[in-house]
Order: sequence, then structure tokens, then C-alpha cells
Amino acid sequence: MSGDPYHPRKFPIGAVIVILVIIGIAAIWGGQIVSSVGTTVTGTLEASGLSSPEISNETLEKGPKTINCPYVLRGKPGSIRFDAYRGVNDYLSTKYPTPFRIERDYWIQFINESVQDRYLKPLAGNIRAAESEPDNQVRTAISMVQQIPYADYSFDTAAKYPYHVLYHQDGDCDEKSLLLAYILRDLGYGVALFEFEQESHMAVGIRAPDQYCYRDTGYAFIETTVPAIPTDAGGEYGDAGKKLTSNPKVFVIAEGDSFESIWREHADAVEWNRIRGMGPKLDSYNYGRYRNLAQTYGMPYGG
Repeated sequence: MSGDPYHPRKFPIGAVIVILVIIGIAAIWGGQIVSSVGTTVTGTLEASGLSSPEISNETLEKGPKTINCPYVLRGKPGSIRFDAYRGVNDYLSTKYPTPFRIERDYWIQFINESVQDRYLKPLAGNIRAAESEPDNQVRTAISMVQQIPYADYSFDTAAKYPYHVLYHQDGDCDEKSLLLAYILRDLGYGVALFEFEQESHMAVGIRAPDQYCYRDTGYAFIETTVPAIPTDAGGEYGDAGKKLTSNPKVFVIAEGDSFESIWREHADAVEWNRIRGMGPKLDSYNYGRYRNLAQTYGMPYGG
């Protein structure tokens, strides 16, 4: 009744050193270099420390394909259409992450890449078209990202952009969290990333009433790797399937609206954990409630 362990990747120190050396050599030889460290006030950063060549729309829009992304909203299944391009995917594959002295700036470069933004922004509009009520748009986005299959990678593999997660329909905890943070920001909500360094895990925080926030972060907890109830941080994630016990680093991605009706999810999470604490054998009433909660949030259940 709990999740599997997940392992986000850190940007490898060796790669940081190599990139810094390359930047230093290029600067000495007069290459055109843009500062790899940004001062962020509004949250906007260039996605790469190096200047990027212009690329035509014709190149970017090669290999079109339609992806239908499934979600579950209060037990009702649906899907969100996303028109993707192999050209955009290939272009972003050449955008290597830039090291920053401020860790938030490292993560936010994956969200603020300009070409990605041009082709990923319609996703929020498609979610609005599918669900008219704003808080249900949040629920749709959460479930849609949770339903994308989890993929594990070696420690020294650089994170993929949110566009890649949609295009390939897989991602690990940091990649899926970056995608959800991007969507929630575009839907107008306050959003942050939670980095649990001790457990090697990343999740998303959404602005919410204080009583539903995770510890003293000011944001409610959302797991992205698997279908799970928002506010429920009681699963086993991170290194070797540990529960999340450490205080996370909080990287604010955007200011915005509060998810006011998250009290529904919180009440369900409390009941879910109560039932989970009863052990593997449940009476008919509690098993029925367990099954109904699993179906409500698109979570797998046995029997």
C-alpha cells in the first residue's frame, strides 16, 4: 500500500568542473559567453550559460505526434491532448544543464527554457479546456503527471527537461516534479520544489492554507512519482525506500494562487493512512474504503 523507492540525480561534480573549465577557456579565447550565474528577481533565467544559435520553426516542428496523457479526477478517467514534436525534443537534448552557485537557479533553468516554453505552454490551456473549475485543473495536472511512468537513471545522468518527460512519457522524481511545477505555475498557482537531500528525493509543494502545508514550508506536499493523494507524505520514497523524515530544501518557483479546496485531499489522506496503519488484513468496510480511495486517485490496489 506504499510506493517504491525513487532516486533523483544530482548534477555530477566532475561535470560541473569540466563545464567551468570549458567556460574559462572560451572566455580566454574571446568566445561569446553569457554569465552562468543569474540574479533572479522575477524567476527568469536563460536556460544555458552559453549563447544559443537561432533555430527555425520548420526544424523544431519536424516529426509531429499527438500524445494523450491520462488522468483520474475524483475517480473519473480522462485524458489531456498534447501536440509534440521530435524537433523540439531533439533541440532540447542539446541544451545541457548549466551549473549555478545558487541551487534554485540550477533547477529553474529546466522550467524557464524559452523554446520549450513556446511549445509546452498550450498544455495548461488544454487542461483548462478539459476542466473548467480551477482547483479541478490542479487535480487534473497532478494526476496526469503522477500517471506518467516512473523511470530510474544512473546517478550521473543529467535531468531531462519537462518537455522530454511528456514526449517520452517517463521520468524520475526530479524530472516529473519539474514538469508539475511548470504546469501549476502556468495555471496560476504558487508552487515550489521540495528537495529531500537525505532521502535523495524531490517532490512538489503547492501554496495552500497553513493547516494543510508540509511542516513549516508554506506549501502542501505533492508526490509526483506515482499516483498518491496530495498532502500525503507518508509513503516510502527516496534512498532504499525510506520514509521522508528530513526537512526539505524549498525552492520557490512561482508566487500565485492557493489551492483552497485541498482540505478534501487532506481528509482522504488522513483516512488512507489510518487504513494503511491497520495492517494487511482489513474488514469489509475498511477494505471498501481503501478500494474507493485508490480508485478516486487512480492508485493501484490488489484484490
